[in-house]
Amino acid sequence: MRLPRVAVLAVPAAILGLLTGSVSPAPAQTVRSIGAETDLVKDPGGIQLLHLLKGTAVTVGAANGEWVPATIDGWIVASALHDDKRDGFDVSVALAAGTTLRASPGGAALASARLGALFDRVDAKGGWVHVRRTGWIAAAAVTPPRAVTVPPPAPVTATAPPAVTSIEAGAGLALQPGGAVVATLESPVHADVLEHKSGWAHVRIDAWVRDAALGNAPAPGGITAADIRAAPDRYVGQTVEWTIEILGIEKADDLRPELPAGRPYLLARGPLPETGFLYVAITDDEAEAFHRLEPLAKIRIRATIRAGRSRFLPTPVLNFVRRLD
Repeated sequence: MRLPRVAVLAVPAAILGLLTGSVSPAPAQTVRSIGAETDLVKDPGGIQLLHLLKGTAVTVGAANGEWVPATIDGWIVASALHDDKRDGFDVSVALAAGTTLRASPGGAALASARLGALFDRVDAKGGWVHVRRTGWIAAAAVTPPRAVTVPPPAPVTATAPPAVTSIEAGAGLALQPGGAVVATLESPVHADVLEHKSGWAHVRIDAWVRDAALGNAPAPGGITAADIRAAPDRYVGQTVEWTIEILGIEKADDLRPELPAGRPYLLARGPLPETGFLYVAITDDEAEAFHRLEPLAKIRIRATIRAGRSRFLPTPVLNFVRRLD
């Protein structure tokens, strides 16, 4: 028995590829930057669309001789565009002087677009239009890909948690071993010990400060009494190291409610060479020591600012911490 003949149809290669799963991949595209100013043109050697600035990023395809297909994205202010459906695009540049293509609304300039340049509209936001355009640029203007060397991951070493200790009241805090004391603890606190160096311990203290103290670091020359008089509330709680001239030792009364009633205080002048008056609150024991000083003694002290002024006078009020001389 003879079998009937079967007609064999020719199948186009493209369809065969779809059936067999052997379709060739599309040419790879990569993002490159422009190494030197150049033009994006409609066709190789053709009409200029944009003038690209050095460093602008574009998506490029496979080179065709001296030219490379390139796509650029960016933002153009909406007032510089109008609707234009030629050649399947959405908008074109309407300004005779052209316009600027930017990386973001109002951001860095990427290129200048000429009058009539056509774009695809991608998005719009706040008076700006996100556009895209594909054209051709000179292959010599595209920076070559750079080989990226990935360093091996650093070995992970276990670190011991910091030791916890307590710091006694009266201890001075410095910014570096042997440095000037910037604060003195009025009560014991717990701290993490990070390292030891030259007889000093690097510690970390978890503490709080008032919001008003943030961002109010004094100028390199330190806080002056003039600074305090200009902004009485700004420096409250901050520490100063001043040289003062002691004019007398008084007792606080109702005229100075910033000081506890009956508490001794120094009436002083300073910080020298400033000549204004100061009130410095002290204890009874400290008052006895100051009584032993010669009249108009000049001493250097550390103190904290208790109030920027008294009720009736622009006189700073301080809390005495200790002498520095």
